[in-house]
Amino acid sequence: MLSAMHMFLSPDFTGSVNITTPEQTIQEAQGETVHLPCMFTLSPEDQGPLDIEWLRLSGPNNEVVDRVIILYTVDKIYSDFYYDLKGRVNFTTNDIVSGDASIKIRNVRPSDSGTYQCKVKKAPGVAKTTIQLTVVDFTGSVNITTPEQTIQEAQGETVHLPCMFTLSPEDQGPLDIEWLRLSGPNNEVVDRVVIVYSADKISGDVYPDLKGRVHFTSHDIRSGDASINITNVQLSDAGTYQCRVKENPGIVNRNIKLTVTDFTGSVNITTPEQTIQEAQGETVHLPCMFTLSPEDQGPLFIDWMQLTGPENEVVNRMFIVNLADKIYDDFYQDMKGRVKFTSDNIRSGDASINISNVRLSDAGIYQCGMFHGSGEVKRTIQLTVVGKLLLLVESDGLLMG
Repeated sequence: MLSAMHMFLSPDFTGSVNITTPEQTIQEAQGETVHLPCMFTLSPEDQGPLDIEWLRLSGPNNEVVDRVIILYTVDKIYSDFYYDLKGRVNFTTNDIVSGDASIKIRNVRPSDSGTYQCKVKKAPGVAKTTIQLTVVDFTGSVNITTPEQTIQEAQGETVHLPCMFTLSPEDQGPLDIEWLRLSGPNNEVVDRVVIVYSADKISGDVYPDLKGRVHFTSHDIRSGDASINITNVQLSDAGTYQCRVKENPGIVNRNIKLTVTDFTGSVNITTPEQTIQEAQGETVHLPCMFTLSPEDQGPLFIDWMQLTGPENEVVNRMFIVNLADKIYDDFYQDMKGRVKFTSDNIRSGDASINISNVRLSDAGIYQCGMFHGSGEVKRTIQLTVVGKLLLLVESDGLLMG
C-alpha cells in the first residue's frame, strides 16, 4: 500500500457502536492489493445482530449508493454482486465480531477508484466511515516482481528478504528504495526505517540494534535487485517488512513477513556459506558440519538439494537424503553412484558429501538442510566446475592468448 494518506473529519456514529478508523484517502497502484481498514468497538448494550455493509458511493455529496461491495449479516458473508469484482473482495479476518471489518480488494483497477463506506450496525448502535480510494495506472513504470510471502529463519542465521523489480525504458528519474518495518493491526504504522537507497547512496545503521547487520545483496541495485540480508537475525527482528521502490512516475511496494524462531539447544550448522571450485573429473567435497545439544534425541533429517531461480527459491534437484538413519540417493541417472555422505556416522556431526567425477553441469548452488525436532537450519555452497586445462593455467599463473 502506498503511503499517501490524508485525514478528514471524525467518522459519523450514532448510538454505542464506534468505528475507530478515521476517514482517509488511500492511493494504490493498479494490479496491487489494496487494504481498506474499518476497525470498530461495541458496548455491552449492543445486543442485536451484527451487520456490516461496504458500499461504494457516488454523487456530489456521496449521497447515492453506487454499489454494494460486500455484506456480513447473521454470521454469513455475501459478495460477488458484480462480475468485475468477483473473487477480488474479501474481509481481512475470519473473526469479524472481534472488531475488524476491514476488506482487501485484489488486482485493483482504475475503475475501482471512488468513495467507499463501511457501515457497522448492531442495535441500537450504528456507525459509518468513508474511505476515498484512488487507483493509479503506472503501466510501463516500475514493477516489483517478488510476491508477498512469509519467511522463517532461525535466530542467529542470516535471513534474505527478496525484492526484485523492473523498470521501463521511460523510467529515467532518480531511483529511491526504502525498506521499512511496519506495525499496527493493519501494518499501517512505520515502526522503523531499516535501510534506504537514494541518489546512488545507501543510508543504514539508523537503529543501534541493527547497526552493521543490514545490507543490500547487490552492488548494482538499479539492475533490479533491491533485496537485503539481515545477519545474526534476532527474535526482535520479527515483523512485517516493506520494500518500497520509487522512480517517477512509479511507486510500488511489497510486504514480507519475517518470523524468527528460537532453536536454542537444537541443531546448528557450523559450516559457513562459501564458494568452492573444482576441476572437471575430480572429486569435490561439500562440507556441512553441525552440532546437536544433549537433549536432541529425536530423528534427524538431512537433505542436500541443488537450487535455482534468481533468489535460489526453486529446488532444481534433490541429491541425497538421510532420513531416520537411512540414506536415499540415486534420484537422477546422471548422478547415480556419484554422491555419497563422507561419514559413516552422520549423527556425530558431519553431513558433508562428496561428488565424484564432477562435471561442468554439476555447477550451481547446493543447500544442506537439517531438520531435528523443532529445529530447522540450512547452509548454501556455490560450486564452480572448470576444465582441468583452465585450472592448470590459472594455478601456474600463465596467460592464454
